[in-house]
Amino acid sequence: MAAPEARCACLPRARSLSLRLLGVTAIVLALAGAAVVGTIAAVLRWGPELVMNRALETNVKRVIDGLRFDADGRPYKVILGNRMETAYEVLRKDCVYRVLDEHGAVLLASDGAPSAYTLPGGVFEPGRQRLNLAQDGEKLQVMPQAFEHQGRPMYVQVMRSERLQRIALDNNTQRVRSLTVIAAIVGMVLFSLVVVITLHYLLKPLRQAAAAAADIHPDNLSTRLSLEGVPRELAPLFGAFNLALDRVEEGYCRQREFLATAAHELKTPLALMRGQIELGDLGDRRMLLQDIDQMARHVHQLLHLAEACEPHNYAMVDTHPADVLAQACAQLARLAQQRQVRIVSAAAGSGEPIRADAGALSVLVKNLLENAICHSAPGGIVSVHADRSSLSVRDEGPGIAPEAMPHLFERFWRGPHRRDEGAGLGLSICAEIAKTHGWRLEAGNAHPGAIFELRFQPEATMTATITATMPSAAPSMSDAGAAPHPALGRTGGPLPP
Repeated sequence: MAAPEARCACLPRARSLSLRLLGVTAIVLALAGAAVVGTIAAVLRWGPELVMNRALETNVKRVIDGLRFDADGRPYKVILGNRMETAYEVLRKDCVYRVLDEHGAVLLASDGAPSAYTLPGGVFEPGRQRLNLAQDGEKLQVMPQAFEHQGRPMYVQVMRSERLQRIALDNNTQRVRSLTVIAAIVGMVLFSLVVVITLHYLLKPLRQAAAAAADIHPDNLSTRLSLEGVPRELAPLFGAFNLALDRVEEGYCRQREFLATAAHELKTPLALMRGQIELGDLGDRRMLLQDIDQMARHVHQLLHLAEACEPHNYAMVDTHPADVLAQACAQLARLAQQRQVRIVSAAAGSGEPIRADAGALSVLVKNLLENAICHSAPGGIVSVHADRSSLSVRDEGPGIAPEAMPHLFERFWRGPHRRDEGAGLGLSICAEIAKTHGWRLEAGNAHPGAIFELRFQPEATMTATITATMPSAAPSMSDAGAAPHPALGRTGGPLPP
């Protein structure tokens, strides 16, 4: 058997989950950074105009709110904040406000101009929403706004040059760009560190589980993966692995017990044959042949049991239970004749087939029928019945003792009167076949004898029920005056006529 290191070396090289997640995170962060940079670029490209409009609207509103009027309703000053008043006084070529009457005449102006802003060669237009002018090669943006005072319509014009807007924006643009780049780099580095640390912590249970699984070998199959500290998302994986280990341990223990028992069963006839050969007592040829036949039967049944325990050995086809029962009766007719037992069949025709392995079902039926024949007294009757729903066998033997009931389907178990016959595997083979098919297997006593029945359940129910029950009125082994009889069938139920 190859060493674990050699087996691991043969495995395909797997990609690191940490590197894959880190790569995906880097791609997502890069896309997010590109989106942020693109947004900032869009704002820097189209934002100044939006900022200009917003600034003009704000200044217009503040000028209107800050106007003060004399007794004649004529504006004489505007109260603004110190910052704005200073800007209007110092930057007369870049920011100006003018208050006009309904005819466009200037009532109040921050730059002292006598006329309103108009298009070159034009006149004041009250309905115009925006003016784009040029003065000394510099573009000006003018926003007019109408309002009323004491029922008298008036207008406010607020001008702001693009030069002033560029100064205001350039003061913050470079800072915004630098901060954006620095924040993006720092964010990516920090996020990458967080991802690496988080993955290292989250994958720690997997590393511990891998180390624990590497220490599991046939001598310590009872070891299980600890669920302590395992994330909830990984707990089902660990639980399923532990359940798989439970099944492996159970199967390994059963196989080891099976091999030990098989060796013990084969050791006795081999020892007897060796003794006869060493003593030179070869006169009783019949006894030697009987020992050889018994060993051959043991080996044959061991092979049957090994095949019955492996589901992949079964080939499910449409099978008629009545046909299988008739074939088994024909094959065991000579044994029944030797035992002076009569087989009475009540098969209900072929009917509808069931899904089953025909060979396995034949082995099961022959084991049950042979078991019933061997436990019937001379002149007795073995009654059999089969249809699509069930198959039953009943004999007229002494029945099953209460103490034998729990052991009917155990491997290598035989009744006290059967220590020199058989290997005790017939009913175990039947139980394994029924379990694999999902059938219901029962054993019980009838009056007289024992009855056993195999119920065919739907294929979707892949669990077999194997029971052995004893009615309270059933005769014990001492009452019957004979040995117990292992059998299968419906508990206490009579065989259909």
